Amino acid sequence: MESDLGCGVRRVVCGVRHQRRSSVAQGRALQHRAPKTLLSSLPRLAALLVLAGLLASCSNIETPDLKADVEREKIIPSDWQPLPLRVGLAPFRMALEIDDKRSNVENTKRWVLVPDDERLNGPEGLHRQMLDVLRQYRMFQSVEAIEGATADTSRADLQAAALKQGLDIIIVPTLKRHDIGYVDSNGAYGWNMFIWWMVSPIFSWFIADEDFDAHLHVDLKLYPTNRDEELAGKRLQPPDTIIRSLDDFDEGFNLFSIYSTPSHFDESNWQKIGGKLMPIAENEAYKAALRYVTTELKPLSETERFRAGIRRRLALVIGVDGAGQAGVPLTRFAARDAQEFAAQAVEAANDAVPEGALRAAVGPRATRRAVEQAARDIATLARGNDDVILYFSGVGSMDDKGELHLVLAQPAGAAPERMPLNALLDLLLANRPRTLTLVLDCSFNAPADKRCATTPEALAAVRANGAKGCRLDDVIARARARGTAVNLLASSSAEVDGAPMPALEIDDLAHGLFSSFALQGLGGEADANRDRQVTIEELKSYLELKVTHIAQLEGEGQTGWYRIDEARRGYTLPGLRR
Repeated sequence: MESDLGCGVRRVVCGVRHQRRSSVAQGRALQHRAPKTLLSSLPRLAALLVLAGLLASCSNIETPDLKADVEREKIIPSDWQPLPLRVGLAPFRMALEIDDKRSNVENTKRWVLVPDDERLNGPEGLHRQMLDVLRQYRMFQSVEAIEGATADTSRADLQAAALKQGLDIIIVPTLKRHDIGYVDSNGAYGWNMFIWWMVSPIFSWFIADEDFDAHLHVDLKLYPTNRDEELAGKRLQPPDTIIRSLDDFDEGFNLFSIYSTPSHFDESNWQKIGGKLMPIAENEAYKAALRYVTTELKPLSETERFRAGIRRRLALVIGVDGAGQAGVPLTRFAARDAQEFAAQAVEAANDAVPEGALRAAVGPRATRRAVEQAARDIATLARGNDDVILYFSGVGSMDDKGELHLVLAQPAGAAPERMPLNALLDLLLANRPRTLTLVLDCSFNAPADKRCATTPEALAAVRANGAKGCRLDDVIARARARGTAVNLLASSSAEVDGAPMPALEIDDLAHGLFSSFALQGLGGEADANRDRQVTIEELKSYLELKVTHIAQLEGEGQTGWYRIDEARRGYTLPGLRR
């Protein structure tokens, strides 16, 4: 069979040579007969040769088309809905697994194409492209660049900036591989020589091609904006290594490169090859990102573990001392109570409130305008998966309709401002958070108490209007009607027809009685089972015991007033201190 094949090849070669000799003879005859015709055909022949050269210089490297790939591969489900997450995409970082200090890695015919920051995070860089892809295919409720962030910004600062923007999670992308390598030639040198000598050197470029691979791998890590823990991670890389064949024009204009391997190439030729292969690798990375969100992150985001991981604790802390004017009694320790409660919330060892998620209005700054703005800030961040704490220390009051008010700061030359508690809660609960915990150290129904500005006449009018029971029950019902579970720890009740209950201040404690033991309990004293967690039930039990006992020693009937939502009995508060 080999002999027959050899004879066949010789016959083909001889036939081609005979045909060439015949063509040459005919050409000479035509040259004598019609020289003008031959000359006139030269431009046409040149154009054909140029066209053949252009065709021969075309490799099988495709231009990536993400939209077409997504549709053809059915990456996005037909019923897709964006994940209900507000996402911040951090700038690209670079931590290459192959040594990025050398271009040709130990002469292995693999070159690391180290991108600069412009290529990573410039206006047309990988960060911008990834951001556009996630937005275009509506992977999340919103995707934003993190304001002011650079590739060198620490993760803690990224999280703080993202929290300030109202984001739920941050995605930190790290470039791990960005290199191309020579794989092998198809080894068709025999056929190439035959085509070169018997047909045309131009068409030989189609025969002996070299294969190259490309690697562009990106690690994605997801973090919440409120705690130092990793929620999820994924390596973005294609299921199969990207390998493509290039013709000799793609490698560089080297006439005899078909008989050599790329080991002699310089960096410029590898850059040229990379310029053709890297767009394909980038396209694969973006497809991998879409697949990750639609197939892995979506079910993960629906688990309680994930929701708990991104759940935020947010707090509004208000503390205002009464000035002793315009019907408001004089108090001494309310502002101090609030300052220390804010410190406990931020510095707690467990379930702390991030600094960016706490707003404090204390002393003269606690005007109604400031409090309303702080409540709006909290509401922007607090949604259905989040928990809100409202702490107030100061003077309470009740109007003749039975509505509860918080007495705020007294502007110069004006009466103290009073804000309806329900109006404040309406602002805080605008986005229907998961839990509201109210901690109130004031009195609403004890006209003779320092922390109560309700007048006897107002109480009489409330009773005359037929109001009964504790007015705090109405506050709880209003919040629960929005779908928010409510825990309420108050220093005194707001009973209309019951005995008045004061909210004592104790000089020896330098605090309100209720706030003093609330701070001690959160600091660890209420941790009855010593698991380093302070639950709402543990704090309630601790306050009932301590507040009642000390009030009795003072000859007063303060016991506190408590309501715990059945679904939140194990709810933990910012407990212990770092």
